[in-house]
Amino acid sequence: MERHALNRIDFHFAGTKVLVTGGANGIGLACANAYKAAGAEVLITGRQAQAGDYAHDLSGFEYRALDVASREELLSLAASLDRLDILVNNAGGTQGSEWEHDSFDQSIHVNLSAAFHLSVACKDLLQASDFDGGASIVAIASMTSYFGSRWTPGYGPAKAGLVQLVKTLGQSWGGIGIRANAVAAGFTRTNLTEPVINHMPKIIEDAFVRQGLKRLGEPDDIAPAVLFLSSPAARWITGQTLNVDGGFSTGM
Repeated sequence: MERHALNRIDFHFAGTKVLVTGGANGIGLACANAYKAAGAEVLITGRQAQAGDYAHDLSGFEYRALDVASREELLSLAASLDRLDILVNNAGGTQGSEWEHDSFDQSIHVNLSAAFHLSVACKDLLQASDFDGGASIVAIASMTSYFGSRWTPGYGPAKAGLVQLVKTLGQSWGGIGIRANAVAAGFTRTNLTEPVINHMPKIIEDAFVRQGLKRLGEPDDIAPAVLFLSSPAARWITGQTLNVDGGFSTGM
């Protein structure tokens, strides 16, 4: 069995089918790489028409183009699958100037509604899973799930909604063998946050005041938490959100 050691922990996902939305970049790609190295068959989605349109190599994954704001595309994706053990609802991000009505609505669709629609559409596939510890849904939440930000009036409430959504799914679907949890990521270096990191250093400085660990997160800091929550080691954990944030949520 192929193994992948992250922080000296071996994960075993041989024989599983994993879907990671937004898996072509950032946190999603780190999760996809970790699952693949641990033996899983991994399907990723992205906004480009095909995997070859990205600058980095995605040839090790099955790839589907997906607009997560489109309910029809989400339902079509789920209907095309023949099995699924783990769903990682990772795709998301801020949507323009979210104080504008259309951008606010778009952010809710991309960051919250998409996770609901895809999870519901994949319910029967997940219920049929025989993975040890049960099938899993893992959502990628954020520190804006808990703390207000004047830049993200849509993104923050949507990410807060993810925290509540996994509680609801955990309660509703635990009886049919599906667990649902979230990882609330702190300030993590990705293609989406790079402009802020490069051009708004004061935001980083302010974050470090609160954080116990004085560095930015990396996608590989988030992926192990996602794998843990979907592994048999977490078989009695559902409806929970794990903060992976360098201590930001505990600071003052």
